[in-house]
Amino acid sequence: MKSIKKIITNIIIAIWFVIALFSTVCLLSQNEFGTAVFGKNTLLIIDSDELEPNYMEGDLLIIKRGSDSKIDVGEKVFYYNSTMNSTVLVYLGDVEKKEPINKSEVTYTIEGERISSEYVIGSTENTKAYHNLGTILKVITSQWGFLFFILFPMLFAIIYEVMMIVETSKKESEEDKWEKEFGF
Repeated sequence: MKSIKKIITNIIIAIWFVIALFSTVCLLSQNEFGTAVFGKNTLLIIDSDELEPNYMEGDLLIIKRGSDSKIDVGEKVFYYNSTMNSTVLVYLGDVEKKEPINKSEVTYTIEGERISSEYVIGSTENTKAYHNLGTILKVITSQWGFLFFILFPMLFAIIYEVMMIVETSKKESEEDKWEKEFGF
């Protein structure tokens, strides 16, 4: 019975460790727009219903950024756009025009606005959607979620280990005392 309990405990700790590591890496990999970027892949959490029916609130999108030459006129792309109060939002729009500036820079006309290629996240053709995983990732990577799901359990584990070390050292000192008094 104890071995099954130990196995289950180890599995739970391993799952927690993977979640803690992944959420920490997501937080450390955020770009200036607040989205996690891993190389050419962007993790985008849909937190409104503006993109329905294609993408639902709570979806996690993994958008692979291809080269600018692969994005053509007529494609739907995700892009960053700032509002009047400097809030950066992610939009989905059709590419109406594509103007190469130099070898590495392209300007797109999307929904009537000129958008630099550095603000284009990627095409919907290179996007995978995972339903409801965005909500989970949003909670875990939020300030309060990270505190309660990652930092507090880690703090409790450290305190528990320190208490176990102290308890073990007390037992050893009592055994040493017993040996000195009675010679065993």
